[in-house]
Amino acid sequence: MNSEEVISQLCDVIGTDSVITDNKEREYFSMDVFDIDEVADLVIQPSSKDQISDALKILSKSDYEIIPRGGGMSYTGGYTPSTKRSAIIDTSLLNQIIEINPDDMYITVEAGCTWKKIYEALKPMGLRLPFFGTNSGSMATVGGGLSNGALFFGTGKYGSAADNVLGMEIIIADGTLIKTGQNAFADAKPHHRTYGPDTTGLFCHDAGSLGIKVQATFPLIYWPKCLGYLSFAYKSLDDAVAALSSISKSGLTEECYVLDPSSAGNLTDVSNVDGAKSVIKVLKEQSSLIEGFKEAFKMAFTGRDVIPEDAYSLHMVISNHSQDALRYDLKEATLIARKDNGESIPNTVPKATRADPFPPMNGILGHAGERWAALNAKVPHSDALKVNQEIIRLMDRYKDRMDACGVWYTLLNIGIQQHSYSIEPVLRWLDEWTELHKRTAESSFLSGFEEPKPNIEARELVYEIREEIIGYFASIGAASNQIGRAYDYMGYLYKPSKDLLMNIKSNVDPKNKMNTGALGISEDFWNDHKKI
Repeated sequence: MNSEEVISQLCDVIGTDSVITDNKEREYFSMDVFDIDEVADLVIQPSSKDQISDALKILSKSDYEIIPRGGGMSYTGGYTPSTKRSAIIDTSLLNQIIEINPDDMYITVEAGCTWKKIYEALKPMGLRLPFFGTNSGSMATVGGGLSNGALFFGTGKYGSAADNVLGMEIIIADGTLIKTGQNAFADAKPHHRTYGPDTTGLFCHDAGSLGIKVQATFPLIYWPKCLGYLSFAYKSLDDAVAALSSISKSGLTEECYVLDPSSAGNLTDVSNVDGAKSVIKVLKEQSSLIEGFKEAFKMAFTGRDVIPEDAYSLHMVISNHSQDALRYDLKEATLIARKDNGESIPNTVPKATRADPFPPMNGILGHAGERWAALNAKVPHSDALKVNQEIIRLMDRYKDRMDACGVWYTLLNIGIQQHSYSIEPVLRWLDEWTELHKRTAESSFLSGFEEPKPNIEARELVYEIREEIIGYFASIGAASNQIGRAYDYMGYLYKPSKDLLMNIKSNVDPKNKMNTGALGISEDFWNDHKKI
């Protein structure tokens, strides 16, 4: 079929308004937070899983590549087309909450639902997800999070999105609907994940290369009755990493993370209008009015100056179902944090972050109006310090060139349950904003800056540094949050495991049309593997 025939048939099954051919709109949907490669020929916005199925039945008979897109918050090429002959399937209109079942403690949502929408629906009921979203959760979707290893809120105790999902519905390349978990059985409620082989896990963290997620079910927990917050400062990276590792392994925290000294500029200033809103939210979150006034007062008068200059800072959120139990956990966490020379500082950072977990996505730009590009390595605790040190050594080798064109970096360390440690270097530079930045950040936020001029030299240096960091992560066998097209996942995979995955890919996507290039499954890789 030629383009006109494909468009005509798509319009017939999902409606003319759901098929986007305007060049500017196609360009917007084809870019992620970091980059753009090719502009897709087509963008479609189905509003139901039946429409997605019908669209894929048409596209599977054409020469179009099929690319799923969630909230658009990827920065590793998770949905950026590598060929113009691509059709992006924007799932943001599949955003309904299908069922909240407090008796059986699960929730089922469409995959285009944001973490914020789920949070707001459950909070009045005293319920929440164990892992309940990412920092970008006002826009990031469930489908995107399950495809890309989403983590942050609740990760210290409960892990990532993929660790918590009970089951999914996925539409594969030919339009067939696949069900996983207990939902795959007749007349069953989706309350359990593994009855037989774990087919749910198969579709987690696949970068959308095995199919389009259209529905997911998660377990529910009761909101903890008591929340506590701790922050500590450290004079050295060694001490901060050791403390975070110990805190993470203790299992005491819902979140625990370390910011490097240069991250302080990206913190919320509670003396401004947005910060005042956070103070009010902290007041409302407390269990008593008196306690609320105390906490809000302390927060209002610390402002941004909560972290000593040149210090690494460790931040924790601790929960429990009684004040006595919470006090005990806070005492234990304090003892652990102080063992590595930690100095107690105001807990403004974790408190403000939890008070407003899903603010407008002004964070798509830094607080100087800069662009950013993150990378991620999940490593064993015993490797955490040396990986941090190697990243710093690598950046030092580039220091003169980075200074010359205005590139800098920050480091974020996060504890994941008790068995894994996440390290995230974020490259930052002043450069012209893309349409994605302009449409995502609030106009009131953007108006506080003069848009930077194009900075091609900085952009090219960021590409170069990213490639070296990605190569280093691959050489030590590190895992990553977002694989997308940035990480050569298949290139480093153990061969029998690679063969198994390719057999699965061949079964659900025999023409390699679904998000070609993601996971390192490029067209060349696909053809070479078929020859073996």
